Amino acid sequence: MISDALRARLVRLADGLIPGTAEMPAPGSVDVGGRQLVLVLRSRPDLADGVRRALDAAADVDDPIAWVDRHADADPEACAALVTAIVAAYYLHPEVQRRLGYAGQVGEEVRPDSYPDYVHEGQLERVLERGPIYRPTPG
Repeated sequence: MISDALRARLVRLADGLIPGTAEMPAPGSVDVGGRQLVLVLRSRPDLADGVRRALDAAADVDDPIAWVDRHADADPEACAALVTAIVAAYYLHPEVQRRLGYAGQVGEEVRPDSYPDYVHEGQLERVLERGPIYRPTPG
């Protein structure tokens, strides 16, 4: 569980990282530290520890962008978790999606005879077995 104080800290960081404009709302106005954060952590519980660590280290932040730059060197995993959670919470909000013109994921019929050759040749299975290749690197 993330405390109310840490949630408020997350909102301050989010508002500094994604400033609101006339076209787009600020993260604090779309509840990134509340319901939106709950949705993100429910689908990505692996981010919770990193988010907590980063928020614990983010007391008295004047410049969120500079803080993220510095903290990325000190604890890259926590910093990546925090930024991922902020961005996901923001862009998952229906108002943000509406203003971007994003209609959401729309199902599309897939015909068995229209799969690409690499699926039939078994190349996809090798990629899935290998697993994700993205690993955040410092710097």
